[in-house]
Amino acid sequence: MKGAKLQIVRRYRASPDKVFAACTDPSIMARWFGPKDFRVTELEADVRAGGTFAFRMVGPPGEMAAEGTYETVEPPALLVHTWRWTEGPPEYPPDGVSSRITYEFSADGRGTRLTFTQEGLLDQEEADSHKQGWSEALDKLGAILGEPQ
Repeated sequence: MKGAKLQIVRRYRASPDKVFAACTDPSIMARWFGPKDFRVTELEADVRAGGTFAFRMVGPPGEMAAEGTYETVEPPALLVHTWRWTEGPPEYPPDGVSSRITYEFSADGRGTRLTFTQEGLLDQEEADSHKQGWSEALDKLGAILGEPQ
């Protein structure tokens, strides 16, 4: 996939099954998707290969929305989906550019190592912006999983 890439590795004390579930259960996803100052207002996810997701969140720059299609769903090891902004501020134009997000879950001692990768971003500036947002979202995921803050 062309374009810039970002990767974030996190370790959680929860099992791969529990972390995978938190990344695929829409009611849990709605609690952690988005940066720290954002709140998800709508989220639908049909988590199966070929299924789609769509979500909307509100935060400091206003409303933002994205959608995607699940390409690979292999519990509790691998989750892959496309990502495309459909609404947002000027720096995230709904231009049809799609990136791919991969979550790799592996047992790590008494917990889980999550490797989050987003490929196909427009440039390094977009990758850096997304890295901050996804890092904050993964912090929120950790809080839901009971990680110390």
